[in-house]
Amino acid sequence: MDGEPLALHAWVDERMDVDPVQDRGSYILASVVSDPDGCGPVRDALRALLQGRQRRLHWRDETAPRRTKIAAAISAMGVTAVVVVGVPMANRRQERARRICMETLLPTLERDYQVSRVLMEARTQNLIRKDREQVANLVGKKLITPALRVGSARPLEEPMLWIPDAVAGAVGAARLGNPEWLGIIRHTVTEIEVALR
Repeated sequence: MDGEPLALHAWVDERMDVDPVQDRGSYILASVVSDPDGCGPVRDALRALLQGRQRRLHWRDETAPRRTKIAAAISAMGVTAVVVVGVPMANRRQERARRICMETLLPTLERDYQVSRVLMEARTQNLIRKDREQVANLVGKKLITPALRVGSARPLEEPMLWIPDAVAGAVGAARLGNPEWLGIIRHTVTEIEVALR
């Protein structure tokens, strides 16, 4: 109906970069925002990037030339990426870093991007439970509304999760000194840095 706001969805994945010697690094929570009704062609374009017996795109498994190709494809898809980077992250404080990054990402997606549903990459049942507890905590603090639906999905079943995986990889690579891939998708990415201390 005319005048109704577009109900956007977001898909979320994480990345961690930790220097074991210094015991510090960054926690990256990346999201991609899109109209769920327009994702069919995006999913088809992502599947077209698969090679051989590959069942999903996974940034860490791709070669540099393939990463360039994936970044170029994402750049042309018309999606918006919102990335929260938590620094510095101690090696054994991953879940704390995730909670702090969620506390910034979820309200930003709902408030600034009118996202009504968030699908995070599925983890173990215990870790999914921790995510649910954090969502309830954010609702209790009135940082997000109960209307924001947060669930999980598996990358083998949902190609939209391949995009935040790649975006997180590009952001992480840039922070480690290689900005090539982030440069390709920079126009689609909003990056927010939060302190973990």
